[in-house]
Amino acid sequence: MMMLQSRKGTTQARGRLRRRKLLDAARRLLGQSTLDVIGLADVAEAAGVPKTSAYHFFPSIYDLYVELSLELAADLRGELEKPLRHEHSEWQGVISELVDRGAAFFIENSAARQLQIGPKTPPDIKSRDRVNDFALARLFVGHIASLFRLPDTMDWDPIFFRAIEVADLMFVLSVRESGTVTPFFSIEASRAMVAYLELYIPKVLSPAVRS
Repeated sequence: MMMLQSRKGTTQARGRLRRRKLLDAARRLLGQSTLDVIGLADVAEAAGVPKTSAYHFFPSIYDLYVELSLELAADLRGELEKPLRHEHSEWQGVISELVDRGAAFFIENSAARQLQIGPKTPPDIKSRDRVNDFALARLFVGHIASLFRLPDTMDWDPIFFRAIEVADLMFVLSVRESGTVTPFFSIEASRAMVAYLELYIPKVLSPAVRS
C-alpha cells in the first residue's frame, strides 16, 4: 500500500512539473511570436514534454492560454499590491503611480500584453480578466484609503472597476497602434482614469486618520 502511494505521489509530482514546464514554455514563446501562430505542439516541443502529455494537461492551446492568463493576472495583482514607492499629497498621484506600474508590467511581459490587452486576445479570456479587474479595483481603493479619507457614502469598488476599464482601453489602443504600452498612452490612461474618478471623488481629499 505504501509503495502504491509512493508511486502515485511520484506520478503527481511529475505531472505538476510537466504542467509547469508547459506554462513556462508558453510564456517564452509568447515573447517571440503572436499567440495565434503558436500551437500546443510548439509549446510541448519548447517545454521538452511529450505531445501526448501536453494534450492530457491541456486539450487545446486555448485551455493553456486560459490558465496562463490567470497566472499573469495574479502576477499583475502582486505588482500592484506592493507598497507605494512615492509619497503623495494628492490621490491623483496614487493613480498615476499605479497605472505606471501596470504599464511597466505589460511592457516587460509580452505574454501578459498579448493575453490580456492584445488585439488577438480571445474574447472569453478577456471576459475572465474582468474578474481580475474587480480585484485590481479593490487594490486601488486600498492604496488611496491608506493615505486619504474617501467619502463613505459611495460603494467604491464598482466605481474604481469602471475607471480601470477606462484605463485598460488606453492600454489596448496603445498595443493596437504600437505593439506595446507607450509612455504617451500610459499618461493617457492615468488622465482618463482620474477624469472619470473626479466625477465621484473631490479633487482634494483630507489625509487619512493615522491610528
